[in-house]
Amino acid sequence: MARFFMLLAACYAASTLAACVDELSAEGLSMAVDAAIMELQGTKGWFHNLRSSTGYMNAMSVYSCTPDSTKWKYPAKSEATGILARVLRTGKLRVAGVQWSAPNAADYKTDPLKPTGFWPGYMAAITENIAKHYGQTIALERVYYKGSDLVVDAVAKGEEVDMSEPYYYLSGFHGTEPRIESLAFSCVTAGLASKFYTKKGGGITSVDKLYDRLVADDDKYVGFIASGNYDAVSSLLPDSTMPQYKPNSSVIASKVLADKYVAGYVSEGEPPDAELFDVFTTGIVSPRVALFHKDQLVCSGTTPAMLTIVIIVSAVALVLALLVAFVIIKERLGKPIFMPLIMEAAKPQL
Repeated sequence: MARFFMLLAACYAASTLAACVDELSAEGLSMAVDAAIMELQGTKGWFHNLRSSTGYMNAMSVYSCTPDSTKWKYPAKSEATGILARVLRTGKLRVAGVQWSAPNAADYKTDPLKPTGFWPGYMAAITENIAKHYGQTIALERVYYKGSDLVVDAVAKGEEVDMSEPYYYLSGFHGTEPRIESLAFSCVTAGLASKFYTKKGGGITSVDKLYDRLVADDDKYVGFIASGNYDAVSSLLPDSTMPQYKPNSSVIASKVLADKYVAGYVSEGEPPDAELFDVFTTGIVSPRVALFHKDQLVCSGTTPAMLTIVIIVSAVALVLALLVAFVIIKERLGKPIFMPLIMEAAKPQL
């Protein structure tokens, strides 16, 4: 009997050896960013003033979270782990993005260290609120990549950068997986109505007419800043579309004017020199967020397979222990489960 309980205790002890953690967990940082965003969105006039000061009136309030100072909490500094602990330790918030420019929305190209516009201002405000809460200096350090796919890869790994800029589509993909499933993300920062534009007077003034033109003609090129932009509206276009990626909206606009692209796409705002184009909405309002590494627990000690075996052995040991205990109790009460066999004495043969 004692052996069964010893085995059960050993199995339980083995099962507790497994510690499942993600050393690059972004949960704490995403909580801090959400708390900062909610502080900003809960400040009367803040969103309006950011739009007005940058001249970017296209940004819309599209909220997935409700501002309430009593509901959104920053993780305690003493309990910070993962990427948040790294940020607080180094005093740097490393943010991944692409060097692009669009009127009033953002200019990350002219001075990459001090970009201007709506989105750089938004990220700076988030950083300032986090630094203020923790009572320390946190420098916003931007890390630029050639394309949004590389940004998303870097954010997913969580090694070189801490998070993305706050303008990324919640829709879109990470490799073959939807972003919403493969990455963690913040509260929605804003919503933007996306648009296509074509050379003025060309007769393409709606998504349906653009679709028909792309199907009918040999020219299939449509300009996008990055692959994520194409992913967001690809369902509106025929399979034959050949997306072309240029990180500068002015380059795309010039190619549309030169008839090298059938159309260009702006995820927000207006194209450069909008009066030269027929501009029409896609009918899609895209919520924007900051992206984070999604926690992937790594178990030390007992592996998942070992843990499964431990659980099975523990269960069997428990059943056997209870069975033996029941049999012993019945025996001591004089009511044995198994009655002894009484052998009738052999009779002599006559």
